[in-house]
Amino acid sequence: MYHLYNQGQSSPSPTSFPGGREIIWESLRLKGIPESTIPIMLSSIQENTLKQYSTCYKKWWQHCTIKNKNPHSMNFNSILDFIVEQFNLGLSYSSLNSYRSAFILIFTFNESEKKILKRFFKGLYNRNPVRPRYSATWDPHPVLEYLSTLFPLESLSFKDLSLKLTTLLLLTSGQRIQTLSKITLKNIKQKSDAIEIRISDRIKTSGLGKKQPFLVFPYFKNKPELCIASTIKHYIKVTETRRRFINTLILTHMKPYRPASTQTISRWVKDVLGKSGIDTDIFKSHSVRHATTSAAFRCGLDIDLIRITAGWTEKSTVFNTFYNLPLSKNSADFSKCIINNCT
Repeated sequence: MYHLYNQGQSSPSPTSFPGGREIIWESLRLKGIPESTIPIMLSSIQENTLKQYSTCYKKWWQHCTIKNKNPHSMNFNSILDFIVEQFNLGLSYSSLNSYRSAFILIFTFNESEKKILKRFFKGLYNRNPVRPRYSATWDPHPVLEYLSTLFPLESLSFKDLSLKLTTLLLLTSGQRIQTLSKITLKNIKQKSDAIEIRISDRIKTSGLGKKQPFLVFPYFKNKPELCIASTIKHYIKVTETRRRFINTLILTHMKPYRPASTQTISRWVKDVLGKSGIDTDIFKSHSVRHATTSAAFRCGLDIDLIRITAGWTEKSTVFNTFYNLPLSKNSADFSKCIINNCT
């Protein structure tokens, strides 16, 4: 690994920003951490978290370059000054809180500085408190009505089949789009009455002692046009000649076929929402999670099952705080609740 600074060097390096991973590596090296252990420590950081931190580190690098300071030289007042600068530029409390975590990773704060930082961020919150993105949600009924028109499955283009699959998966699982992108063929088990899917890859909620998602999609013989299990089964058959050695379930619908990214799936879902009459200027693809979990709760589904199915912990207050919203004008039970009661 390239050493960005010589020991004791105070002026910034003339090189351009090296990257977030390199910043963390160098900070650990300067703390005296054996370089043989640093790759393992970096493995503890999820890619999405690293991307968030990298945004902070890049701005911090630019800030220090302008101020003619070493980005790896701990200066508490400089950090506060930088955060105020970002706050005045309009960054949200959530983003700034992520920046705080990024700094804690590469710098060591004493107890006095920790108390000041805590008080400082309380002030930032009071100036610009975090509010839920949505104050209301939409009824899944029009979306399910539109998806039911995409039938029979054999008549659909690969694009329409892909859009129907991803949107139905979100509606009937309550999961994040990231989880859908992690579904692999080897973890799909087809049974006579349902399809079971295990998520083995790391996701946002992965951690020591935390269970990975286990999704169950029953067959809806009375509503074949909305049967997610049948849609999954048909999609696997259709993609046999397209996937070659790709094990990921969801593929892009245009050549060259490759695993669909979360951004791609998000665009597909937003497209379906728009065609269903949902105002996509207000509601984005992530709002499906709000709509479907709120609908399940209105149908009388036990809140503990909603938490388990959607991937929240038993003590989590996320659902009641951010997802249990009024309408704007076993996980198999979750799917049944959505399909049977929202159509």
